[in-house]
Amino acid sequence: MFSFLFKDYQRAAAVIVFLSFAALASALTGQYIFGLNPCELCIYQRIPYVFTIAFGLIAYGAARQDKGIAKFFLVMAGLTFLVGASIASFHVGVEQKWWAGLDSCGGSGNDADMTLEELRALVLSAPVVRCDEVAWSFLGISMAGYNAIYSFALAVYSFISITKDKTDTDNNDD
Repeated sequence: MFSFLFKDYQRAAAVIVFLSFAALASALTGQYIFGLNPCELCIYQRIPYVFTIAFGLIAYGAARQDKGIAKFFLVMAGLTFLVGASIASFHVGVEQKWWAGLDSCGGSGNDADMTLEELRALVLSAPVVRCDEVAWSFLGISMAGYNAIYSFALAVYSFISITKDKTDTDNNDD
């Protein structure tokens, strides 16, 4: 049914770029339109999508000239999605209180060297967002949980797509 998504490396790269962009757009929409300010782990979860967009664009451009380069960058995208899924899974564990988050997630940081006025300005300028509190959830799954699922699914897609390039064969039935 969805075999057209796996037709060639160029199409797979385009799907990766589009879905990575969609993930970033969703996060930024939540932040700037719906006021869901990100914690530090939320910001870290966005970084892999920037890399997968770059890897996808390189794979897309290379797909017609050198399938080996395209395949390499699709693998890199898949590995990067696994990193993103790991960060998101760690965040879910912090939200569920299964383990402690980063020191900076609680807002404790190293504030001892700051003057009282610097500390006051910092506190007043930044919204306090804790990593161990769920800002939004749907069906009992937090944004970090959905991101873990989404990133893992994209990793699987990336790895499957490198085995499904039909332009290498004479059997092009799509």
